[in-house]
Amino acid sequence: MVRRPHREEAHSRRLAAVARYAVTHRGIVIGGWLGVAVVLALLFPQLETVVQQQSLDPIPRDVASFQTLDRMGRAFGEEGSTTTVVVAMEDPAGLGPQARSRYAAMVSALRADSQNVEMVQDLLADPVTAGEAVSADGKAWYVPVGIHGTLGGPRAAESVASVRRIAARAFDGTSTVTRVTGPAATMSDQIVAAERDLLYISLATAGLIAAILLLVYRSVFTAMLPLLVIGTSLGVGRGVLSALGELGMPVSQFTIAFMTVILLGAGTDYSVFLISRYHEQRRRGVAVDEAVINATATIGRVVLASAATVALAFVAMAFAKLTIFATSGPACAVAVVVGCLATVTLLPPVLVLAAKRGIGEPRQDRTRAYWNRIAVTVVRKPVPLLVISLVLLLAFGGVALTLRMTYDDRKGQPATTASNEGYRLLDRHFPKDVIISEFLLVESPTDLRTGRGLADLEEMASRVAQIPGVDRVVGVTRPTGQRLDQAQLSWQNGRIGDKLADAVAGGDARKGDLSKLAAGADRLADGLTQLDGSVRSALTPLTGLLDEAGHAGQTIQRFQPALRQLNAMGPNVDRLVEGGTQIRPLAERAASAIAVIDPLAAALGGSPLCAATPECGSLRDHVQTLIDLRDAGFFDQVANLGDEVTAQTAGAPASAMIAQLQSAATTLERSMTVLGGPGADLPAQMARLQGGIGQLASGARALAVGVHTLVDSNLEMLGGMSRVAAQLQDSARATSGSDAATGFYLPPTALRDQRFAEVARHFISSDGKTARFAIESGFDPYSAEAMRLDQRITGVARAATPNTSLADATVSMAGFPAINFDVQRLMVRDFLLLAIATLAIVALILGVLLQAVLAPIYLLATVVLNYAAALGMGVLVFQYGLGHDISWPVPLLSFIILVAVGADYNMLLISRLREESANNIRVGVMRTVASTGSVITSAGLIFAASMFGLMVGSIEIMVQMGFVIGCGLLLDTFVVRTVTVPAIATLLGEASWWPKHRS
Repeated sequence: MVRRPHREEAHSRRLAAVARYAVTHRGIVIGGWLGVAVVLALLFPQLETVVQQQSLDPIPRDVASFQTLDRMGRAFGEEGSTTTVVVAMEDPAGLGPQARSRYAAMVSALRADSQNVEMVQDLLADPVTAGEAVSADGKAWYVPVGIHGTLGGPRAAESVASVRRIAARAFDGTSTVTRVTGPAATMSDQIVAAERDLLYISLATAGLIAAILLLVYRSVFTAMLPLLVIGTSLGVGRGVLSALGELGMPVSQFTIAFMTVILLGAGTDYSVFLISRYHEQRRRGVAVDEAVINATATIGRVVLASAATVALAFVAMAFAKLTIFATSGPACAVAVVVGCLATVTLLPPVLVLAAKRGIGEPRQDRTRAYWNRIAVTVVRKPVPLLVISLVLLLAFGGVALTLRMTYDDRKGQPATTASNEGYRLLDRHFPKDVIISEFLLVESPTDLRTGRGLADLEEMASRVAQIPGVDRVVGVTRPTGQRLDQAQLSWQNGRIGDKLADAVAGGDARKGDLSKLAAGADRLADGLTQLDGSVRSALTPLTGLLDEAGHAGQTIQRFQPALRQLNAMGPNVDRLVEGGTQIRPLAERAASAIAVIDPLAAALGGSPLCAATPECGSLRDHVQTLIDLRDAGFFDQVANLGDEVTAQTAGAPASAMIAQLQSAATTLERSMTVLGGPGADLPAQMARLQGGIGQLASGARALAVGVHTLVDSNLEMLGGMSRVAAQLQDSARATSGSDAATGFYLPPTALRDQRFAEVARHFISSDGKTARFAIESGFDPYSAEAMRLDQRITGVARAATPNTSLADATVSMAGFPAINFDVQRLMVRDFLLLAIATLAIVALILGVLLQAVLAPIYLLATVVLNYAAALGMGVLVFQYGLGHDISWPVPLLSFIILVAVGADYNMLLISRLREESANNIRVGVMRTVASTGSVITSAGLIFAASMFGLMVGSIEIMVQMGFVIGCGLLLDTFVVRTVTVPAIATLLGEASWWPKHRS
């Protein structure tokens, strides 16, 4: 006799109607599912093809780092450099003639492939860069190639494949090894690996699920029923995703793998839920059709709520900024919906058809007694068991706090990929990560090719070079990574000091001549003074004493030797006068030299860094000393002295004046002989003689004074110049080559020097408004240290712009540390958004399903704690056990899946608890654990197996995610749903249903 079906409280009439239709018209329903799968497969391409054609970039193109790369490429005429690969070549024989010939042919072939190649940066053809492109041992070289497509996109993957074919053909049959590497090649290899791994993941997952189903049902035919349904739903799901992808739904390289394991895991879980309730009905003696309908009407409600929770959580991922989340979420949502629909529409007619052939009938439940004992233990000892379970979860959760994330896709794929082999090839011959460049980009609205602009750029580079972790800064002001010697003011001051020292040395050599000149002038003045006195005393009594004229003639004859001596000194006096004419040009050249360094005084005086640096302070004081001498008129006074000496001789040679004096004395002597002659105007002649001798004596005395002044001034000037020269040379030696020393001057005309311009064009744009510095660091460019260094460089560079010609300039970083920083920033943003959305969705659906507030709160708390524990297990195994940091997508994807899937088991457990606890909550807990323990364990094992299937792949993101989620599902199955939640429910009692208590 067939019993009437036992109907629980949570019975859905609509689901019952759906199940009744499916059972009654099972041929139509089953045929409809198969027909949809076939039609979709015929109408749309394979999902793998759609992913290759429609896949989105893994990182949005509008992030700051990509925008910086684009602007830098446009400014320097390197538009094809945004997505770049590097062809690395190695030959034991070195870069010989044959290798060079093959290399040239390869470059030509690459440039001819305009469909895939945008530009080829032939470093070997440029004398400036040729040395960088060949290793020190000469056995390896490389060439960067800009390709079409975006980083990680399918178009870039095609371009990478084309470059590899060209490189392989170029060196085919030679000893040269070629590898195409670089970030774009790394991501291309990741796409290829993901496609290759999909088959292994699918087979491994299906095999694990089949083994678990066989273990659960102990019947091959019963185990096949869920697999048939899942196989059909997988075909339909792939077709639906292909159609949606063709219509524009975002997809990526991870879409297929994630969709497959989610559909296999969730779809099988839903089937297990329905089959377990169907078996309960059959054990009660309910007829097959009614048992299927009743099972669908009761458990179907939980399945729909669970699927809605998981699907909505996945749909929320569409709002993520990072492509791996935005493309995986909607695809997984489609998989969950298809799996849910297959469970409530396709599985019922399959069960009925199987039952009519004696397949799928329940066997004796051998685990019921075991779960009964577990249930009784939990109800009797809720506190100690709750404490133990929480301690276990918190212990693993604490390990999660030490998590270190990695953004290095190179380590996330096999070491045997072509890109990783290329990295190792380059590392054997070049500095590590030589091809992963990092730039500091400075963009100004004005031309930076001015003396002030270049000086401000150097000041910025100098500050950046002093940051710990920065090994070298290469740019227009430091093409070798060090300051240009000729552009440093310390070098320029040293040159001025050297010139002054040379002048002082020349002056010292002439000190003897100056002394002789002064002594001769004194003797001349003394002699003429004596002559003047003698003439005056001799001429006074001449009036009326013409007879004494002879005596006067004799007196004049006594002074003839003095006049001859004076005439012999004429050339020395002439040299003295010539020296006077050279004094003014020398003084003017010294003042001009001071004017060159005049701008330096203001720059040094206003620099806080100079005030804190002793060497720079000393340099500043020396420069100011020279300027003070100039401003005090020292050099003007020296020039005036030269003019005075020249004026004393009225432009005539001194030797000529002395000759005139001697001629006058001779004439006087002859005149004495005719003093008494008739008609002689002797008084007038004697007066003129006396006046002439007096003027000659006065002139000689003034000349002697001028000569002494000139000699003393020259000696004083030589002493001052010697001290200044020594100070400039000392300061130059103290500050030479130091980044801490300020002061830089490079005239804009230097940019027109051909050799300098060849180097400068790599670092300053053709319009002069964009400059870049290449930053070299010892940090791994993918590491957190490199990202932190990037931010510090940006901060220091921006701090160097106020009150300079760069005040209106923008400063940004370009390179993989900057890209990874953007990824980290977006990941944090997506994590917060999706975590809040997922928890809100789960809480809302639990609240509606249970019509309670307190139960959803502690259920959410348990799933979050379970997630932390699972992540801690991943950290323990991969980070501490294997030495691999956690890949950045793993924490967020694991959170969404564990929270959403954990809600499945929550809903099954707590809805059954609400049904069973009508009279007594403790009894309800025991009945719920005993009746759902087997099904929750089976479902948990199945979903965990589907996630562990990811671990057979070669991409570490999938391996780590499969492990973390799989471990989380096992923790949720054997700890949280078995011990933690039942213990909490036992302790809270009826309060779990607050505010609506059960009567």
